Parts: sequence; structure tokens; C-alpha cells
Amino acid sequence: MHTTTLEKTIQYTFKNRALYEQAVTHSSCFNEKKAVRRSDNENLEYLGDAILNTVVSILLYKKYKTRDEGFLSNARSSLVKKETLTEVAKKINLGKHMSYGNSGGNVPEESKVLSNMLEALIGAMYLDSGMRNATKVIKNLFEPYFNEEKLTEKNPKNILQEHSQKKWGLLPKYKFSRKTKTGFTVLAFIGKEFKAKGIGKNKKEAEQDAARALLCILIETKST
Repeated sequence: MHTTTLEKTIQYTFKNRALYEQAVTHSSCFNEKKAVRRSDNENLEYLGDAILNTVVSILLYKKYKTRDEGFLSNARSSLVKKETLTEVAKKINLGKHMSYGNSGGNVPEESKVLSNMLEALIGAMYLDSGMRNATKVIKNLFEPYFNEEKLTEKNPKNILQEHSQKKWGLLPKYKFSRKTKTGFTVLAFIGKEFKAKGIGKNKKEAEQDAARALLCILIETKST
């Protein structure tokens, strides 16, 4: 049986080659007449997402038994977010093994394609040989990210939320402003008094940028 470079990298060989092919073939490779194949891949993403969340939850519980539910929830969110999945996918060179677009084109750098395909690969592994083997691969791939310093690192949105709730009992709000050629513009505001604008390649980045800007305003206001 031929083992691909990707399989060697993740230390897992598929028994069912059709599952492997489905996992690494993006829906953009099929036209509307082949909607069933496209659906297969998207279903693998859905399954892989569920498996990844379950395995990460169990691994976190075992590693940090003394930590509270808030820490575990935030840690899980950090591990399964798109940015982490994309980073893992890039480390195993998943993009080089994927079939993307009608001509097998390059994967758009700022997209969910790589993170989705990693989820599809995980879903396919689970169907191919069950939870035990899927868990082994997930553990190997995500081990470097089970770092307490990284897991407890707070992003600007979390810091702003904590500050706003403590000082005013209010949650910050985010309003999508507009889409530009380079990305998105978002407004962050607390009540009617404080607001700031943020920009980013996607809405999430723009919200983080807006939260960061609003925190700077609050610090300046406090110091004056």
C-alpha cells in the first residue's frame, strides 16, 4: 500500500484510500453535478470538528485536573480556533497535498480552507479506524500548543470585556462597519461614551484591533 508524505508526517496510514482522497479534496474541485462528493467532504469537516473538540476537552481535563471550568473552556477555544488549526495544517504542509479548485490551484492564504481541511482529515481518520487512533494523531499534532502560558494568554477582547464589566457592569459591543479592499472595519463601543475603530483581514481580526484601540483610549482617559 502506497503511503503519502502527508501520512508519514502525521504518522497515520489510511486503510480506506477513498476516505483519504475525500479529506484532501476541496469542494471547489467539483461542479454542481457532483454535489454528493462535495457534501461528503463537508460532512467530514463537521465530524472532524466534533472529534477535535471532544479529544481536546479530554486531554485538557487530564492535563489540568485542578483548574476550573473557565480555564478549561478558554483553553479549548484557543486550541480549536481557526488560527491554531491553520498553523497546525501549515506545519504538516497540508496545502501541498490538497486538491483545490478546478485546476488544483493554490489555497487562498487568508481563508478557512486549511483549517477546514484539517478537520476533514481528522473526521476521515476517525471513520477509518476509530477514536483511539484519531486521538493519537491529534495529541501529537497539538502537543506543542498545550502550553499553559499560551493557553492563559488573554486577547484584547477578553481584557476589554473584563475591564468593562468590572468598571461599568457593561459588555463591549461590536458593530460591523464596512468591507474594504484590504479587509474589514469594525467599531467597538462601551455605552455611548467610549468607541474605537479597528481594521483587519477578517471580522475577527478587526474586532481584536478595535478592542485594542478602545483599551488604549481607556488607558489615556484614566491617566488624564
